[in-house]
Amino acid sequence: MKWLSFLRAALPFAIPVALAAAIYLLVGMLERSAYDAGHRAATTKGDLALMKLKTEHQEQELARARAAEASAKDAAKRLQDAQAHNDKLAADLATQQRQHRKTTDYLSGEIARVNDLYRKALDAEPEPLPACVFTAGFVRVWNEASGARSPATLPAATDPERAAAQVAQARAADQLDSGISQNTLLAHHVRYAEQCKNTAAQLDALIDAVGGN
Repeated sequence: MKWLSFLRAALPFAIPVALAAAIYLLVGMLERSAYDAGHRAATTKGDLALMKLKTEHQEQELARARAAEASAKDAAKRLQDAQAHNDKLAADLATQQRQHRKTTDYLSGEIARVNDLYRKALDAEPEPLPACVFTAGFVRVWNEASGARSPATLPAATDPERAAAQVAQARAADQLDSGISQNTLLAHHVRYAEQCKNTAAQLDALIDAVGGN
């Protein structure tokens, strides 16, 4: 048969061709396998790097959240301490004011007794307390010094004689009996002293509150 003769003649050439084709296919398969292995390695490496970045980001966010929580707790603690400190200052101030009022009540009860009788000497008999006159000028100066009233000013007069008369009249009025007794004056001083002590205590409490002492 002719085809058998053709095969016999082509056989020497077919073997190298088949071998070359097999080698080519084998090389292609090896290259593909190497490519796939490299791709998988690169993908795995990229996934690990991405996972590491995500983990670091989550750790940073967690650290910031913990820092913010600690800062908030610290601020709340400082606020709580400041509130407790101010509450103590307010309680101490109220206690001082109650003590000042007790002192005022006690001294007010002493006023009549210390303005009733007096002794010229320790071994002398007590006798009625002499009258003590407080002039209107005394009361005016007292009130002006304590801020109870503004300093009195005389209206300007164009007539020198009239101005001199007004000054003389004002001085004469200052010399009149004010009608204020020792009891009244002492009672005023006792109450005013309480106000001064309360104001000083409030100022001390304010300084402590602002200074945080």
